[in-house]
Amino acid sequence: MTLDDEIKEKILQLSDSLLIIDSWNSIADELSDSFEWIGSKINWSKTSKHESLNLKGNYFDWIDQINNFIHANNIDSEILHSDNIYYINDSSLDFSVSIKPKQFYQFLKMAINN
Repeated sequence: MTLDDEIKEKILQLSDSLLIIDSWNSIADELSDSFEWIGSKINWSKTSKHESLNLKGNYFDWIDQINNFIHANNIDSEILHSDNIYYINDSSLDFSVSIKPKQFYQFLKMAINN
């Protein structure tokens, strides 16, 4: 079983309404058109209203830090009012996931822990 297969299995165990997108070139193209890039990473210093967070501790600690960051910066409102949120891993996985707002925090926890 490949790493992709293992992670897909964990995603499907969370919810059958999470949509795994194997052919995600159109999503990548949209991101490419919307941001400036340095290699395979968005050049966040060239974006407006960018905030960042330096995570400390272990993965378990990260969940609380990220949740606090999301709420402190009113990102939770953006999440709740989104139609879909796309997760794209830029390194080890070759697929994307479409996430409904109500599934975001559950998916976030799974993604961090895996």
